[in-house]
Amino acid sequence: MNFQKFDALLSKLSNKKVLITTHDQVDLDAFASCFLLQYFLKTYYKSIEIHLFFSHISNFTFNFISKIKKIFPDIVFIEEINKNYQNVEFLLILDTNNIDQVALPETISKDEINIPFIFIDHHFASNINLANNWGEYNIIFDKKTSTAEIIFDIYTHYQTEIPIHFKYLLLAAIYTDTGGFKYANSETFHNVSTLLNQNIDYQEFLSYIEKKSDFSKKLAIIKGLQRVEIIRVHELLIGLSHVSSYTSSVASVMLQIGFDVSIVYSKTPSHYRITTRAKKEVCLQTGLHLGKILSETEEGNGGGHDGAASLNGENSFDAVLSNILEKIKKTLNTI
Repeated sequence: MNFQKFDALLSKLSNKKVLITTHDQVDLDAFASCFLLQYFLKTYYKSIEIHLFFSHISNFTFNFISKIKKIFPDIVFIEEINKNYQNVEFLLILDTNNIDQVALPETISKDEINIPFIFIDHHFASNINLANNWGEYNIIFDKKTSTAEIIFDIYTHYQTEIPIHFKYLLLAAIYTDTGGFKYANSETFHNVSTLLNQNIDYQEFLSYIEKKSDFSKKLAIIKGLQRVEIIRVHELLIGLSHVSSYTSSVASVMLQIGFDVSIVYSKTPSHYRITTRAKKEVCLQTGLHLGKILSETEEGNGGGHDGAASLNGENSFDAVLSNILEKIKKTLNTI
C-alpha cells in the first residue's frame, strides 16, 4: 500500500467534517471497514467530526453484530449511525468503486456529488472519471481479498491498537469475503494469524459467524443444479443456470461439483442479477478476470474479482448475458 498517498489524504481530512459510507445491503466487510476507519481517524485526529451512513444492513451482518454485542454489551454499533449529515465536507466511500452502488443520505445527491470524495476498495476498477472524485487519493487494491485487510494495513502501519471487539469485526469481514478462506491468499492468513494471536479463540469465533443452511437456500441450490446448461471450451466446463434467489451460493456449489466457471442469474420483470464464479487455477492459467468483464459491460452495474463477480441491471438482459458468456468463452479459448 502506498502510505505516502494515505498520508497526503490524511492531511486533506484535517479540520473537515467527514462522512464514511459504502454500498447498499451492507455486508460484514463494508460494515467492519467503515467502523474501523472511523475509529482510526478519531484516534489520529482527536477532534475530528466524522459520521457513518448505512442505508440498509444485511440480515447476516445484523445477526453477527447482535451476537458480538452479547460479548461486549457496552459497545454501541447501530445506534451511532445515521445521525448528522448536514454540511459534510469530505466523503469516504468504502468497499465499492461504483458510484451507482453507493448509498448516500438525502442531503447528498448521488447524481451530482458536490463535495470531494474518494474510494477505498478491493474490487477491480476500470478507469474512474467522476466529478469531484479526487482520483489521485483513491486506494484500490484488487489483489486484496477484502477491504478490511486494507484497513488492517493502515492500523499496522500507523501502529494503532485495535480494540478487541473490532478484531472480531475484522475477522468476520475477512472470513466472509474470502468465502470461509476459500479465496484467501498467504497475506490473508498472515493477517488472520496476527488477529488470532490476540486473545481470540478461533473455534469460538466460528460459532458466531457460521450459519445453518436454511430450507430455501438448499432448495435453490438443488433447482439451480437441475437447470444447469453445460458449455464446453476445450477441457474446461462452464455451467449456466438460473434461480430466483441465492445466486452466489448456487454459483459456488457449481464449482465444487466440477465446473470451472459458473454463471447463475436471477430475473424479474424489472431487474436482474448475474453472478459469476471461476476456479483460481483457471484464472491464473487463462488470464480470466470476471470482475473486469462485468465492470466493462455497457448495461448494468458490475464488478468484482478475477474469480468472483456480479452484475445488477434493468435493461437488455439477453444481450448482457450473451456478451458476458462470449467474453468468458473467448478468454478460455486462449489455452
